[in-house]
Amino acid sequence: MNPQNQLFSWFHLNKRDLPFRKKKAAYEIWISEVMLQQTRVNAMLPLYEKFLDRFPDVFSLAKSSEEDVVSAWQGLGYYSRARNLRKAAIYVTQNFNGRFPKELHEMLLIPGIGPYTARAILSIAYDLPHAVLDGNVKRVLARYFLYKDNILGNKADKELQILADSFLNPEAPGDHNQALMELGSSLCLPENPKCLLCPLSEPCLANSENMTDVIPKREKKEKQFLLNGKVLWIQNGNEVLLVRESKQRFLKGMFTLPILFEGELPSVQYEPDKRILQLFRSLDFNEKGKIKHTITHHKISLSLEEAVFKPDLVSKINHILDDPIEWKWVDIKNLTAEFPSSIAGKVLKYF
Repeated sequence: MNPQNQLFSWFHLNKRDLPFRKKKAAYEIWISEVMLQQTRVNAMLPLYEKFLDRFPDVFSLAKSSEEDVVSAWQGLGYYSRARNLRKAAIYVTQNFNGRFPKELHEMLLIPGIGPYTARAILSIAYDLPHAVLDGNVKRVLARYFLYKDNILGNKADKELQILADSFLNPEAPGDHNQALMELGSSLCLPENPKCLLCPLSEPCLANSENMTDVIPKREKKEKQFLLNGKVLWIQNGNEVLLVRESKQRFLKGMFTLPILFEGELPSVQYEPDKRILQLFRSLDFNEKGKIKHTITHHKISLSLEEAVFKPDLVSKINHILDDPIEWKWVDIKNLTAEFPSSIAGKVLKYF
């Protein structure tokens, strides 16, 4: 039996029973793939079910508001993915009558859909011969073919894609791709791979050369940024102030508690908007506590600052805040729905 068939047989004996595998539906596969980009399967599944209950098809998603989609995405983080989902749904309904195209070049025109997601949808939903390349697949292929270069390097994706294409099972491309991903997540682990259980252990070159501990080679060049700042709690009765900045560095497009970074900053992109800075300087604040938050390549430490209520608080805010900043008052009990970031939950622990 050739390696592709061994992998195919192993997959059908060992694959997990996941809801998005029950039928070959492009919409459900698309949603699951986007959700899984930064989230583990077990954490994603209940959120996946709730999201599909709210948006059962591409048409309902296209008709939704951005706020509704971001709210339904709560708990998954990386909210630009949620906004791109809505943009993509609108694009698919307007350009493809609500059906995902079957051509790779057309799939790549859809907002938020890159090479991996496009190939995953085409192969899994339509059984088209496109090999995927995600983190798990890269690790499996690097070991199988003894790829010794840095898999995070500039040329790695192109070279590994060639290997993935050459290894693809054209008779069952969707199952083949899912099998490689399943193998990487269950057996071909980053550390202590379970080679004795692997269906590809015999032809795997890294296994035969006893190099699974050093292959794949991963050398990250991304610098970790440490940021310090303040998050402002400005309360009026039962409501708290949220703002939406047009040039916000993080949480783009979202209404958030006012946040400003201070101290040594990596670039001007991180500098606080002058109106948020003026807001902090014009009101009296007391520090309530400290909040830690992590966003890709950034570790953020924020002091939680609560504004001292005074009768002129609202009039001062109305005077300071103007275009291009939007702002609104929201009921505190609705904060996590209006500001669906873990920052909101961390702040509420102090109130």
